[in-house]
Amino acid sequence: MVLVLAATPAETALLRRQVISSATVQCGGRELLRGNLCGTAVVVGHAGIGAMLMAMQLTRMLTELRPAAVILCGCGGSYPDRGPGIGDLALASSEIYGDCGVTTDSGFIPLEQLKIPQQSHLAPLFQQSYKLDTPLYHQAVQLLPQAYCGPFVTVNNCSGTPELSRQLQRLTTGICENMEGAAAAQVCAEFACPLLEVRGISNPTGTRADEQWDIPLGMRVAQEAVLTLLQRGLLNP
Repeated sequence: MVLVLAATPAETALLRRQVISSATVQCGGRELLRGNLCGTAVVVGHAGIGAMLMAMQLTRMLTELRPAAVILCGCGGSYPDRGPGIGDLALASSEIYGDCGVTTDSGFIPLEQLKIPQQSHLAPLFQQSYKLDTPLYHQAVQLLPQAYCGPFVTVNNCSGTPELSRQLQRLTTGICENMEGAAAAQVCAEFACPLLEVRGISNPTGTRADEQWDIPLGMRVAQEAVLTLLQRGLLNP
């Protein structure tokens, strides 16, 4: 069984309409949809917006459902000069916590570079970035040749100004910004569960101008990519 996960129900609306033999199941007091999608057994669920909710809900789902893999889908914002534009598809090769650290007069210092003492036998070690499951990612790259591929960046403080957008792009070399992916990658790494992240670009980072945003398009592109992956045999090479 594959867990298809998004932050919000709007990001799975197209997928849920195509699930057959469906039934509602409960997990942590929330409803999930179980059934068959393009010949694959799936559970479709929603974690909520932001890294904290993603970590909490995904932990519950992995504990109770034990899926073979997780596909995280949704929309995201592209960084300047990195390739993808509105309506394009992006695949994450890795996920990075972009704004977890300290801002100083001389610039931003990632938390991973602060040399805070950690003891792995007492608590999980903090990682600034997580490489996504390589076999699953490479299979998706082959099945979706039109997709832009590269690091995704997870933030709490989205890049609504050109200055912040350029800073995060420079620090991370990321192609796409979102609010949940790194948390999903961290939880999946803890559970040794393969994760694939697929996003449709809904906007460029660095602006709040309405004419440069198309959230419904970004959501649709990501969901169509999930359908294509399942139809072309993802997890069944």
